[in-house]
Amino acid sequence: MTKRTRLDEVILCCITRFDRGDAASWKHGDFADLSREILEATHVNISPNTLKRIFGKIAVDEDYVPQQATFEALVKYGGYTPHPSDHPEYRPKEMPPVPVNKFRYRQKYLIGFLVLIVSFAVAGIFGWLHFHKNDPGPAKIKVASMEGILPSTVFFELQVPELTDSVFINFGDKSRIIYTKPGAVNISHSYLFPGVFTAYLQTRAGRIAESQVSIRSDKWIGLAFHRQNDLPNHYFEIPALRSGPDSIFNITSEQLNKMGLDTTSLTFTRLANYTATKGLTDGFIFETTFKNLLRKKGIYCNNTKIHLAGIDGQIRFTLISAGCSSKGLNVISEKRYEGKSHNLSRFVIDQEKWNHVRLIDHNKQVTLYVNDKLLYSGTYTKSLGEFKGLYIEFEGNGFVKNCELKTLSGKPVYHF
Repeated sequence: MTKRTRLDEVILCCITRFDRGDAASWKHGDFADLSREILEATHVNISPNTLKRIFGKIAVDEDYVPQQATFEALVKYGGYTPHPSDHPEYRPKEMPPVPVNKFRYRQKYLIGFLVLIVSFAVAGIFGWLHFHKNDPGPAKIKVASMEGILPSTVFFELQVPELTDSVFINFGDKSRIIYTKPGAVNISHSYLFPGVFTAYLQTRAGRIAESQVSIRSDKWIGLAFHRQNDLPNHYFEIPALRSGPDSIFNITSEQLNKMGLDTTSLTFTRLANYTATKGLTDGFIFETTFKNLLRKKGIYCNNTKIHLAGIDGQIRFTLISAGCSSKGLNVISEKRYEGKSHNLSRFVIDQEKWNHVRLIDHNKQVTLYVNDKLLYSGTYTKSLGEFKGLYIEFEGNGFVKNCELKTLSGKPVYHF
């Protein structure tokens, strides 16, 4: 086994212990946390950038391996148990040659062949009986009931099969994944902010069962936070009220400071409404008027997200400042457009001016206008399902003059 192969196995062990899901979704803060954990466990300091190279977030050569001290620290942290053949002193012993008696050889060969056939037959019978007697059955996670509105505790029914790989529960809200034992039947989780989440059972190979969870707000609310990964535990709810002479929604830097957010670092603010609807699905009109002031010091990429969620899918557009379209992400049900692989420059707007957005979903035909200019038109196949809620989110502290959702016939559903 090569050192590169062993490193891949060691990485899997570290991912399992760190318990934050797939390393491909980790941010810089996750690698900084992992660096601190490794230092505490092994007294070896591995920088976040070195960890990014090891875990594939920074491009390196295919045969890249870290220094021996770094490798040994990862082995210790992850609890990796090497195979005996990994040790240089391990060598299979060679047996001296034995003179061959052809008659005995043929006799032994025939007997061995018959024994092999009988063994396969017996193993097949017992295997068939064992499978049908101890069939692990399908994996399942299902919402059984819910209690409360923000926070909301969701009770899940589980069916966790006996597998060779460990099974974890991911609740879909960026909280830590939880190991679950085979045979587990119930678990609960508290969701602290509204949205539509996918809770799922997973192994290291991928998802094995999932269920959609809709958490209501039953009103307009404002949220402020530092990073997406902070949302499960560290965010601030603000009353969604109009203020000032222009009658707008805005969370000032002074308010953010009073609530304990550091406005010298990156902050996000969100205006959201997840009130239950009945019968509304792939047919609605969304309109909003907003602006998002750029920060005055340094070079930044400000963006504004429009997010509309059904129980089975979402529509999401990112409107972004000039020079930053590579950071954009648009999702229209099963379709996904990332700025790294698609040209999203038409979604660049001057966010410091008031912008009017009009989005129409007419039977899975989506059109997006900004300031009466058509930015997107296209169709999707997978239904969004019953409409559950929406939000407009600012990188920074933006301003909202109006925000409205209505049916195609013009009947108001949400109005701010």
